[in-house]
Amino acid sequence: MSDIAVSIGDLKSRVTFQQPTLAVDPGGAQSPGWANIDSTPTVWARWVYDHGQEQIVSGADVSVQRATVTIRYRSDVLATWRLLLDNNPWMILSVDHVQDRNHWTVLRVERAKGTV
Repeated sequence: MSDIAVSIGDLKSRVTFQQPTLAVDPGGAQSPGWANIDSTPTVWARWVYDHGQEQIVSGADVSVQRATVTIRYRSDVLATWRLLLDNNPWMILSVDHVQDRNHWTVLRVERAKGTV
């Protein structure tokens, strides 16, 4: 079985990886947040949008966008991270190191837009 067909010229989008954090205020209260990962947070990617879908969540219309993102192989990417594309956050749904050949990592990502 062959590797996926991606050329370096296909990597036209800049994405930034972020990981969840907990900030502690002076009173000791914790609040969740996001911070760029420590090692090479921004990389080039091939970004392919999927067809969106609309849902009703708690009585509000929500548009869910999904995309497939291909980057050069990275062994450290976690499904608990998120991506920023043009400062818009996208949650990582899955991480696939294509055929374990250490060439490409394919991510399925999603973001919800609308009134929640």
